[in-house]
Amino acid sequence: MEPISIYIHIPLCVQKCAYCDFTSFAGRLQQREAYVQAVLRELRAQAAFFGAHRVGTVFMGGGTPTLLSGEQVAGIMDTIRACFSLDEDAEVTMEGNPGTLTRENLAAYRRAGINRLSLGVQSLDDGLLRTVGRIHTAEEAVRAVRMAREAGFQNLNLDLMNGLPGQSADQWAQTLRRAVELQPEHLSCYGLILEEGTPLEAAVKAGSCPPLPDEDTLETMDALTREMTAAAGYERYEVSNYAKPGRACRHNIVYWECLPYLGVGCAAHSDMDGHRFYNPEGWEDYMGLSRGEESLRRREGEDAPGERRFERMMMGLRMARGVDCARFTRDFGAGPEAYWPRSMERLGALFERGEGRLRLTERGMQVMNGVLVEMLEEQNG
Repeated sequence: MEPISIYIHIPLCVQKCAYCDFTSFAGRLQQREAYVQAVLRELRAQAAFFGAHRVGTVFMGGGTPTLLSGEQVAGIMDTIRACFSLDEDAEVTMEGNPGTLTRENLAAYRRAGINRLSLGVQSLDDGLLRTVGRIHTAEEAVRAVRMAREAGFQNLNLDLMNGLPGQSADQWAQTLRRAVELQPEHLSCYGLILEEGTPLEAAVKAGSCPPLPDEDTLETMDALTREMTAAAGYERYEVSNYAKPGRACRHNIVYWECLPYLGVGCAAHSDMDGHRFYNPEGWEDYMGLSRGEESLRRREGEDAPGERRFERMMMGLRMARGVDCARFTRDFGAGPEAYWPRSMERLGALFERGEGRLRLTERGMQVMNGVLVEMLEEQNG
């Protein structure tokens, strides 16, 4: 039976970051234990359907999972072990905000079985951190890495964000330089996406914060990322992710390969047995449903023809190793060229093949969005 991954959503925050449009809630810290109990009920309920699967990765995301106590995290992990067959070498990741960490909790998380920590650093410039509403300072981020090492974490990721309001290429280089000096095993380097309805979007539109970097500056930032990570021994294995050898995030690869995963918690989505399911986004809706007032999981609408095929390409081409052609042909009856003949011919110089995979060249990765738009237009045309 195919192994699965489990995602646990912890939608608690001290305060919402100015750029965030994820499902998360500030001001509910007193309800932490009630929420954890709801997650445990859901895990036990889902085990009736999926408990026979082996679990290769677990990821606690948010929100801010590090607002949970060590005992609460241990309760979640113990329930996963009791309800599913957790691999001995499972990758178990927990996201954390540097402003919420304590030595005691870090040690407790490690004892509970968390073996990978992903810290939302975003920037190592205090002014930029204030601009985007982070609750920590650069020094607190550095201290968080040191505390994590002391607690025994040997697999650390740092999330970094470029394209912030008023950010210069030099500021990005300084953040990257300081981050590399901390020697994490993994770096996620994302460009800011100005999401509609967020406070940061409103501030940019109103001119009440510095303007976003121009395209030339963004291209310089991307070049700096590639050069500085490579020089420090990181391999770019996905468009925004860089890892030391053997340290690529196994859980995220599940998403990019379109493999099965079970999402648990408020607003969590799943893709299991060829079907997509989701939980309610509202706090009270989730808490009520988890008590069994009605069926917790809702099935999404049927995939439109070709949707799964395009998703496989869209996600797979994000990775440096690309799309598994044999698996694609097995699942969809023919290879990518059969479904996108015009795009594959016209953009052929941006693709390359090797080891049974179709991938983008370095230039192709730089213009990936344009490639995908053309493929989608051909599919829908």
